Amino acid sequence: MALSERDELEETALPAVIVRRSDLPVPLAHPARSFFGGLPKLPPQLEWPTAEVRANETLETVALTFVAQIDLTDVPGSGWSPLPKRGTLYFFCSSVFVGEGRPPCRVLYSTADGGAYPDRAPPPNLMPLAGTDGDAQVKWLDPALDFHSRVEFKYPLSFRPFRDFYFRDDAVGGELMIEELRRALGPGEPPESDLLQFRSAAKYEKDADWPFNWLLITYVVRSVLAHVLRDQRLGYYGKPLADEAAVELRRLHAGAIGWIERCRALTPMDDVDPDTKQAFRSWWLDVVQAYEKMKGQVRTYDTELAADLGNAINHTIRCMATEAVDASEDAPFSYVTNLARQNHWKTPTVDDGRRRHFRTALHQMMGYGSGPQDATEEHLEDMLLLQIQGDLAFLNWHSDVGGVLHFWIDRDALDQRDFSKAVATYECD
Repeated sequence: MALSERDELEETALPAVIVRRSDLPVPLAHPARSFFGGLPKLPPQLEWPTAEVRANETLETVALTFVAQIDLTDVPGSGWSPLPKRGTLYFFCSSVFVGEGRPPCRVLYSTADGGAYPDRAPPPNLMPLAGTDGDAQVKWLDPALDFHSRVEFKYPLSFRPFRDFYFRDDAVGGELMIEELRRALGPGEPPESDLLQFRSAAKYEKDADWPFNWLLITYVVRSVLAHVLRDQRLGYYGKPLADEAAVELRRLHAGAIGWIERCRALTPMDDVDPDTKQAFRSWWLDVVQAYEKMKGQVRTYDTELAADLGNAINHTIRCMATEAVDASEDAPFSYVTNLARQNHWKTPTVDDGRRRHFRTALHQMMGYGSGPQDATEEHLEDMLLLQIQGDLAFLNWHSDVGGVLHFWIDRDALDQRDFSKAVATYECD
């Protein structure tokens, strides 16, 4: 009797592990042994890996972005996992993905547990996230001043076993996948719109919760200054600036410099008094209106300023969380819960399962993995060490949920514990 399609897919099942991060980051001193971001707890005999990376026109040798540390005793798989039973894996890669289907990467392995050594200090040549002047580099973060322009926030990890199936764009496979994910993660929450994504300046005008500290003001002013300087330098796609636009940009530049000077004289986490809060909101809204009037004369759109404000709010809350500050008490509750909610498992739809593409970033170890292109097919005979789907935790170089970063290793190399043979692939839809 012929097997049904469901039975055939069941025969392809491989044991795998879902990797879940915490909703908010933690201080570097947090005792987690497995985590995204932060600083690796490298043994002294292991060097921080370097590689040649091209973010723009310049090829430079840099220390690679640290992505994850995983203590293998935290990972389920006793009796079936081909990974070492003990020890720690450290994942590094280039955080420049433009034109990079196979970004430079290194996976290091130590037989020591993940808490055996202190944090390794970042090397002086550690690449900025997204690379120097890279397209995805956050322009309002200064690599010379901002720690988290080079080092990702630290998110402790948890692990849950599930069965993975071999299929692409298949309804029956999608049903099986959803069943497994629900067993591992629960039914999920109804999806809710991101409070800050695609939010208009008009909605920010009605929202009295921002700015809530001087760090946020600093980031927002830097974003304005970055846009103004770019528009002054580049004009409008080869056309010289009109006189009126040039005058307006000089005015906006002077205003931004004034706010930057005020920020330098104050402590970043200090609250903003009501009068200053209102003055800053009025200034920012004036900048937005100025850009609305300059539409078609400069490269920046007013919507970019609103997007920067939303990202700066989220980034500020992350910074507060890493300072051992209770962000839910010191930042507006609606902003904190909105940021945390982006990591919650959302109820999957039939179409999500069919396409193996979910509204919550799905990170995993082992199994087949998922991706919008051909990496999972090309590496079918290899072992998936780690899959990291685009996640808002990785601002801005890997925040698009449509992107997938994989780390693969040849099975013979894995048997020999030769992790120098690991390779990375990056795909986006």
